[in-house]
Amino acid sequence: MQSIDVSAHLDATAASAVFDLIGLAETADGYRPVSDQFWVDLTSATRNDLLRIRLTESDSASAIPVAYAQVSPTASSWSVELVVRPDRRTDLEAIVRTMMDAAIAAASAIAREPIELSWLVYSPTPTHEAIAESLGLAPRRRLYQMRRSLPTNLDFTLDTRPFTPGADDDAWLHVNRRAFSWHAEQGQWTHDTLNSRMSEPWFDPTGFLLHERDSRLAGFCWTKIHSDANLALGEIYVIAVDPDFHGLGLGRALTLAGLHNMAERGITIGMLFVDADTTGAVALYTKLGFTIHRVDCMYQGTIDSHPNPQGDAR
Repeated sequence: MQSIDVSAHLDATAASAVFDLIGLAETADGYRPVSDQFWVDLTSATRNDLLRIRLTESDSASAIPVAYAQVSPTASSWSVELVVRPDRRTDLEAIVRTMMDAAIAAASAIAREPIELSWLVYSPTPTHEAIAESLGLAPRRRLYQMRRSLPTNLDFTLDTRPFTPGADDDAWLHVNRRAFSWHAEQGQWTHDTLNSRMSEPWFDPTGFLLHERDSRLAGFCWTKIHSDANLALGEIYVIAVDPDFHGLGLGRALTLAGLHNMAERGITIGMLFVDADTTGAVALYTKLGFTIHRVDCMYQGTIDSHPNPQGDAR
């Protein structure tokens, strides 16, 4: 028998079961199928505005977690991510529909008006595409994960220094906001957001490179080493150039500086995420030897009402 539970918090037992579920999915998929923000929110004790949705299946001994979703409010919409247990993906359509119905019902009950919904799906299947379409959600943003081998053996010249936590926070947030003014998530980072990332086990300031000109922060390349991956994988986590310094070739140089930094630390595969419609960036990374490894998608739309008022599992 399946049951849906919607709550603002998870007790220790429920949280442990969710971590196990995500671990199973990561082993099956070869990557952790949730965003960094999802992960930070999952482990946060201070987020009181999240909707945490669990689909469990009872046997004679315990409740087995089948799927988990987090629904979080943003300034103008609700964001959904969900994970399905790998050995239950033969029932993917029914499970995902159940979870999305519950997510929409819970958010609608709070908003009491039509809601703007964003659903992030990693490597979407035709099933995900069909469910999104049936809910009135359209693919608004496709995200490429691109990879290349390291070292690059490409020449570059750029002076950089490591980020100093505390001393560089304000300057970095200022440039990040300017560079990503068009980006609904990245452009809204605050001190709390930055601090949450710096508290993660993977954070290493020696891989957070700053480039300065005229006594100003002109650009940066923040790298992340995936120590839990099955291969030596390093990510260009965030990279940007202040708009005042565009046209100087800093994007290419900062990318190569980040890749060189990771190669010096023994990383053999470099990776980054880039919006598919930022054609200039995609072209640059392609010229630098990156190829598309995976495609993720953000589906968005306005939901007038939820399809399953009771939120019951079907």
